Amino acid sequence: HNNYKKSSSSSSSNNNNSRRSFLQNSLIFSGIIITSNPSTSKAVVMDASANRGTLKDLTMEEAEERYRAGRATVDYLLKNYDEICNGGGDNVRRYLGTVGTTSGLFGISKAMKTLAEKADDIVEYTELSREIEQCIEQADGSAYMAIFVTTSTSYTPPAKYFGDAKIEVKRLAKAMDGLAAMVGLSL
Repeated sequence: HNNYKKSSSSSSSNNNNSRRSFLQNSLIFSGIIITSNPSTSKAVVMDASANRGTLKDLTMEEAEERYRAGRATVDYLLKNYDEICNGGGDNVRRYLGTVGTTSGLFGISKAMKTLAEKADDIVEYTELSREIEQCIEQADGSAYMAIFVTTSTSYTPPAKYFGDAKIEVKRLAKAMDGLAAMVGLSL
């Protein structure tokens, strides 16, 4: 029976190492593919004050500034959520960075890609980065649904979807705080 426990924990350890190895190799492989195709390795980030895009990579300072701006946008969204919701689903989406280019969250993925250089554990960092992206996507989807429920036969009030979006925005704030702590970024 003790041999089974050792074997089981050893197997569990091997599974964790196998998973970590798989993720690390996948990231390396993805990096090779992305860097081998320059047209896909650059994301456009708009400088709202200049109203023009840039294809250049972000410096670490620019990435930190963009990340802080994104986190400040999340705080503003949460503090003024009801008022922002009164402007409709697209208004919430504008703050999430999924409509227009003025949100501090616009281009957050590019900032996180640059900040990854500071991560000690790239697997944990990648998982948390993906969680941030998923929170934005989920909140965006809920805010989008709030736009159309008044004209559909669903009888679901927009407030339900705005509530769902707010839950995701709160998760987003927590995930962004965790990622900032992981790379030693003060907010």
